[in-house]
Amino acid sequence: MIPSSFAYAAPATLRDALSLLAEHPDDTKVMAGGQSLIPLLKLRLASPAVVVDISRLKALGEIEETPSAFRIGALVTHDRLLGDEAITEQWSLVRDAGEELADPLVRNRGTFGGSLAHADPAGDWPAVALAADAVIHVQSQRGAREIPANDFFTYLFTADIADDELLTHVELAKPLPGTVTAYVKIDHPASGYAVAAAGVSLTIDASGTCRAARVAFTGVATTPLRSAAAEQTLEGSTIDAETIQRAVDHAADGINVIGDGYAPVDYRRHLIGVVTGRAIRRALDRRNCTPDNHERPHT
Repeated sequence: MIPSSFAYAAPATLRDALSLLAEHPDDTKVMAGGQSLIPLLKLRLASPAVVVDISRLKALGEIEETPSAFRIGALVTHDRLLGDEAITEQWSLVRDAGEELADPLVRNRGTFGGSLAHADPAGDWPAVALAADAVIHVQSQRGAREIPANDFFTYLFTADIADDELLTHVELAKPLPGTVTAYVKIDHPASGYAVAAAGVSLTIDASGTCRAARVAFTGVATTPLRSAAAEQTLEGSTIDAETIQRAVDHAADGINVIGDGYAPVDYRRHLIGVVTGRAIRRALDRRNCTPDNHERPHT
């Protein structure tokens, strides 16, 4: 299909971009890499009056490392993020998720910030952001806000960004000592999107006790989300085979699991446990303490 007509603007500065969003708050769509927006325009699932192309805002395409965190600009592409060894070495789940994300063309054009703002309930980066306790920074002429990832995804393709706000960067705190992470996806054979996927972050002390756990899912509900039940099972426990099984058994507790023709509710609920167990074991593999009697994870 052909998109409906719209005005096109490509501001050269962040100030100009925010001015445009303030001027047309109800009829504007922001385009970063365009890999999500352009298909929506072609299908007329989105019909904005103005498209604001922020690709010229070069400052938003940088990754900045500080002593305590990584600041990832909204325009950092998937490929650029995957090429940052400092991030992928400290956050292994970023590498896991990125390697299974789309195809080379999309990875070279699509952006990390754009993916989070799109809030696809089956997207890969939202689960990574949740598992890593990312903080999303947005800005408007009214000021700036910092939004924890756990509060950012509000509904189907909906994030906590006002019409006049722009996602500027995402902050990933550096993981605490003893933290191991992993991401495991079971994808749809036709689309490549997650039928069920889990991102896991475990902080384990020298005794083998889990001091902090994050277990995040995508592809299983109307929003990417974390499993409070699985996290509570893991935190304060020794991560052994029994603990992993309890986390698997309770991973879907409290989640309104969605179903479709490919994966009905009961099957997808089962897959939540499958990806939870595989992601935990993959993370533990990286700590060289995979519990006995468990096979190495397969994706």
